[in-house]
Amino acid sequence: MSPDGDAIRVQNLVKSFGGRRVIDDISFAVKRGEVLVIMGGSGCGKSTLLRHLIGVLRPDSGEIWIEGEETTRMNHDALARVRRKFGMLFQSGGLLNSMTVGENVALPIREHSTVDHKIADLMVKMKLELVGLTGFENLRPSEISGGMKKRVGLARAIALDPTILFSDEPTSGLDPVMTAVVDTLTLDLVHKLGMTAVVVTHDMTSAFRIASKMIMLFQGKIIAQGTPDEIRASANPVLKQFVDGQADGPIPLRLSKGDYLKHLIG
Repeated sequence: MSPDGDAIRVQNLVKSFGGRRVIDDISFAVKRGEVLVIMGGSGCGKSTLLRHLIGVLRPDSGEIWIEGEETTRMNHDALARVRRKFGMLFQSGGLLNSMTVGENVALPIREHSTVDHKIADLMVKMKLELVGLTGFENLRPSEISGGMKKRVGLARAIALDPTILFSDEPTSGLDPVMTAVVDTLTLDLVHKLGMTAVVVTHDMTSAFRIASKMIMLFQGKIIAQGTPDEIRASANPVLKQFVDGQADGPIPLRLSKGDYLKHLIG
């Protein structure tokens, strides 16, 4: 059973694709109200881990506890019930261009609740106010900036007052000012709404700004976890190379497998 106080607990999680372990015996816990940052280079397994947390993928072995319920063996209906506790901010914002900003934010409300449309409209206005976009309800996603799209995506993610917010590269493609805005909004919403947040990112400035706890993945394993201060103080060479953004180090430039010439000539 997931101990009291843990919003999320992952125990001995394993997942392989084509004989290659992408998630290799991962264990960690996130307490209620924490902001966990999952970081690592491309192909390290962080997006695959996120897909397991939200129930899109099933592990080969191991357990995932969400607010006291083990989800890896749940049927579709039970998992759908747990997912109603989630909010999800996608890397691209994930907005539907055929809908207005207001309609995008209202989508989870109309799909997963039975409230009157007037109440739904009021909820949309409240969520847009929380991200500083009151008055933009009737614009299309194509008519707003990339940073504003991320903020609309955040408003949609909290539309149903989730207890857990998942974010996949929330500041990808944003300038430094808008990155700071999205980070500040995320922290503000976590504190105001009492949420737990899990953020996947490779943006180190953003990561250290928002995290209360951090884990570093490398080749499918957790090689370091702790508070931001503990991560900064770590002597792990892989972690230091990644945090400092150094080209030279244990993280290789070449990811190719096997002999190059043999691949060329068969």
